[in-house]
Amino acid sequence: MATRMMQRNNLADAFVPVNDEQTNAALKAAKEKIGEAEWKKGFSPENKAVVREALKDHGARYEQALKGDLVGVEVAETQANGETFKKLRVMLENEAGRTILSADMSSEFAQRLITKLDTATREHAGGEVSIGAFAKQTERDGRTFVDHVATMKGPDGQEIPATAGHFEQAKERVLAAQKPMLDAGMKDKKILNQIAASTREGYFAEVAAGLSERMVEQGIAPKTVANERATFPALEAGIKDFQGTWHNLSAYEKDGRLVGTLQRRGGQPGEYEKVPLEFHAGELGGLRAEAQFPDGAPLLVSLSRSEPSEAQLSKVDVRIFAKGQDLEGKDTLDPIHEHPGRLRANEALQRIPDHREGKAIEQALGVDPKMLNPAPPREVQKAPARTQEKQQAQGVGL
Repeated sequence: MATRMMQRNNLADAFVPVNDEQTNAALKAAKEKIGEAEWKKGFSPENKAVVREALKDHGARYEQALKGDLVGVEVAETQANGETFKKLRVMLENEAGRTILSADMSSEFAQRLITKLDTATREHAGGEVSIGAFAKQTERDGRTFVDHVATMKGPDGQEIPATAGHFEQAKERVLAAQKPMLDAGMKDKKILNQIAASTREGYFAEVAAGLSERMVEQGIAPKTVANERATFPALEAGIKDFQGTWHNLSAYEKDGRLVGTLQRRGGQPGEYEKVPLEFHAGELGGLRAEAQFPDGAPLLVSLSRSEPSEAQLSKVDVRIFAKGQDLEGKDTLDPIHEHPGRLRANEALQRIPDHREGKAIEQALGVDPKMLNPAPPREVQKAPARTQEKQQAQGVGL
């Protein structure tokens, strides 16, 4: 699958390839024509026309929108001139390949896009989206300002709304960060603006990191990652309900607790549904997490310690219950399966010494992390002998 990285160029008011020779040559030529001073001023209709003409002259592509299935959101860091820069990376996939959109986390475009990605990762994760932007000039106090507005549309072509409150929360953080300086009599606007920019960037980087985790929890990942899903370290279990439907649990440690997903086969062939899980201590011991598929009763996923025996130590049992109410209105829990499942570390997790998932289970349930490893295959060297004895007893081969 071909992969390309694109970035927003404010002067071109379009997306252009990263580290592309033709694009770099075109931008250099445009900068020389516009001049250093005007170039630093950024977008203007005149500069936009010069840059786009240069791109065309050099055979370099620019695009108004990037389209594909939303399969990833990440926060990356790059180094340049001894400094570290945070980047927002958004991954889209379609028949032509993978597109990675890279944007400076400090940029207005990236921060506006994150507010829309907050909505998109909840409502359109894994689905088709289109990302665009436009430069909007406004007059304030006799000066011209340019806002670089991010746009994002769903598969129906309708604009995906931004999740409200992010810029307000970022502003609150900025005021809190500036307060000690202001209380001390600081009046240097340059320093205060630097504090504001750094604080806003940090806030949106945290939000973007949370969106990345949300995608993982929903089981959404680029195909190259999805193809290697067996290598994703996790605790896993499978349970078949009374109707024959498999429910597959995947859990991992996050901030000292277990989170993950519960997956089941959907109504269409090859279709699967996933819902997030977050485990908490149960009132009567063990760990519990609630799950809700769109068309079913609320479920309760329970992790508990199995009874030890002379042959082996305790392991972790997995049970799933349907939540309901009896005729008197009292809460009920009805098992959806007959036998408990067994929580096990997959191969990737077993390769991690003293993994955090094992420690979380040990602390919550008192189960030795070693008991999360599947039992090794039984020895089969004696099987031929037993087969020969059975054949002789039946008179076969005599």
